[in-house]
Amino acid sequence: MKTFKLVELKVERKDQENRIENLPLADGLIINKEDGENSWLIEALLSKQFRPYFEHHLQNNDELKLLATITKKNNRPAHIIAKIRSITMLKDYISVLFDGRIYNNRTSKQEAEMVLRELISKGLSGQELLEAFSKAINKINDPKAKSRFKKN
Repeated sequence: MKTFKLVELKVERKDQENRIENLPLADGLIINKEDGENSWLIEALLSKQFRPYFEHHLQNNDELKLLATITKKNNRPAHIIAKIRSITMLKDYISVLFDGRIYNNRTSKQEAEMVLRELISKGLSGQELLEAFSKAINKINDPKAKSRFKKN
């Protein structure tokens, strides 16, 4: 197994029209289980304000779509489908442990839909939406781009 620093974590919020939400990390790790199944274990140290959201998904055994940026913020995020394994209450934070699998992040249709949803959720339309979408798609296709998604 290999362990890496988790530097950014985003979640697709189905309860908010599939908006991509940046989860402000206090700290985090991501472990490649190296089991041949693309399995990863993610630990995210988050503000207690996220406890109800994650407890709901833990109780319902829901799958979440995560975008996990590993090691450096300018790396492209890994697309992960994950379930919450546990939530641990700490003094100032919660520790959320996820079990997940990386899914094909080269699916341009899925990426385009995620970008479009994010831009629409920001209220963009018409020519402004078209220009922002084009710019975002160009960033996706540029391996040197800092991030596919702007911070919320």
